[in-house]
This record gives sequence, structure tokens and C-alpha cells, in this order.
Amino acid sequence: MAGPLRIALIGAGAFVRKAHAPSLLELGDIAQIAAVYSRTRASAQAVTDSLPYPVEVYTEIDALLADGSFEAVDIVLPAPLLPATVLKALAADKHVISEKPIATSVAQGQALISDSKTCADRVWMVAENWRYEEAFQVAADAIRAGCIGQPLFCDLSLQLPVMPDSPYLQTAWRRSEEFPGGFLLDGGVHHVAGLRTLLGEIESVCALTASHRPDLPPADTMSVALRFASGVVGTYLISYAAGSKLGDDAVHVVGSEGSLRVSRAEFVLQRGGECERREFNAFISVREELAAFAAAVREGAAHRNSPQEALRDLAVVEAMLKSAQKGTVQKVGRQF
Repeated sequence: MAGPLRIALIGAGAFVRKAHAPSLLELGDIAQIAAVYSRTRASAQAVTDSLPYPVEVYTEIDALLADGSFEAVDIVLPAPLLPATVLKALAADKHVISEKPIATSVAQGQALISDSKTCADRVWMVAENWRYEEAFQVAADAIRAGCIGQPLFCDLSLQLPVMPDSPYLQTAWRRSEEFPGGFLLDGGVHHVAGLRTLLGEIESVCALTASHRPDLPPADTMSVALRFASGVVGTYLISYAAGSKLGDDAVHVVGSEGSLRVSRAEFVLQRGGECERREFNAFISVREELAAFAAAVREGAAHRNSPQEALRDLAVVEAMLKSAQKGTVQKVGRQF
């Protein structure tokens, strides 16, 4: 097909309305929303009503996938529903970008990747926008270029309270036994992707969790000691229970010749008596990963969001949760 990549949205929830649909519209001639699926017509209609052109609404997934007027799907469904939907879309000869996490467990993710090999001619990306945060890419380049010398240690401390009026708190699947780890897993894959972008593979973890709010099961706060394959050690602290305006929500990396601080909106590099500071747009990474998906489909261009990368993110978070449960250091599996 010539012209913009025609993409159907599978899902019509809060993140579709906030990020995916607006980002696809921003791509202009690169991509076009061709259809919207939701189990309820009202939800799908709420998305289509925000679009500047008419699109088809579907409430049956099989009917959507049988539509030959588009070649790709953007799957933004609850995590427990992702694996089966990804396989169904690939089998229907559609290119796929699916939201993270890739699956609810490493075992399920491994099975999904194995099953998807029968559709290897289709592009399948797992949406991880932190790998498309420009500030993190600039910081990773600075580390690789030796701007801070040999990296020695790092820390990431995040305070992301999920308030009672948050639309994400209303999504029951994040608090379901079908999704072990809850918000710690859902957000954790983002944070691990950011850390891996900067410093490479995480080799082992030792974690503690705490539950301060019963509406955020199974735990809402986690503190983790990290060891990277490079020898860097670090800490990761996250809480969804409460927050303070004093937190800076950034990664700090200290090296033998300097240090840096990076958040989604800012990069600061300090070396000797010099300090470099750059600001970035923290709200374009979803658009950038969708643009990369379109380029992968149209041009065969390389991208950063392979299913294998998503599985490695998930493996680190799963090891964290297992470490907290068992009270032992956990090595991160590398068999994929």
C-alpha cells in the first residue's frame, strides 16, 4: 500500500486518548488511523469523535482483523489480553505494535516470542517509549563517549503517587492476580528500559517491597539494589503510594571523571568545573516510537523496541519481585 501507513487502534482506554491517538495524528502523512476497536461502541466512539476525519468503529476483534483496508494495528489493551491479541493480529497478516509489558510473566513472554516466529515476515514492536526519550539517548551517548569516564554507580528515585481519581487506578487489571506486581510491574518496565539504555544489562537485583495502601496490591513501594554486567552498582526506589515535591525523579550516574543527571525532560553533565544543561520535550516519545514503527514497516528500518528487548525489561522486574518475595539476591535470566 502507498501513502500513509494505515493503522487500526485496538483499545480505546485512557492511554489511547492521551497518547496513542494524538501521537498518530501528529505523524501527519506518515501514518493514518484507519479504525478503532473497543468492546463497547461508546468507548471507541469517544476516540473517533476526537479525530479530524471519519474512521470505522469495531466491537468485534475478528471483524476488525478481517478488514483489508489497513495493514497495521496498534494494540493498547490490558496486559493479560496482549499475548493472544498479538498472535491473532500477526496471524491475520497485520504488522503489530503492542503496548508494554510484553506479557505478564517471562515464561509467557518467551512462549509468545516463540509462537510469533511463524509470522516472522511481519513487523512486531513492543511499545516502550522510554527507549525513545531523547534525553536518555543523549545521556547514553555521553556515557559511551566517555564523558564521565568509567561509570561507577547510579541511582533512580521516583515518587509517582496514584491518586484516587487517577484513570489508571480504575483499571482493574492492574490490581488483579492475573497481573502479578501491579503498578510495580506496569511502571517498572519503563524504568528498567531507561536504566538499561544508559548502562546496559542488569545482572542481579536484591529488593524489598512495602504495601502502604490496600488499593494498590500487591505492593506499592519497592527499593532495589542493582548490579550491572559492567560492574556498575546502583539503587532503584519507586513508590506509587505517596510523593513529595522535593523528589527530582531523575537518574544520577557518577563516573570516574564526572557525573550526569537525566530525566525525561532534562540532561545535566558535570565534569571538572564545567556544567552542561539541556532541556527536552518529554511528551513526544510515544510519537517517536510510532514513527519508528512506521519506518520499520515501510522501509525495513531498524528500531529499538524488539520483543526480545521488552522481554529483558520484564525479566529484570520479575527478578525484583521474586527477590522481595524470597528475601534473596536474584540473578536476571539471560536465556533469551
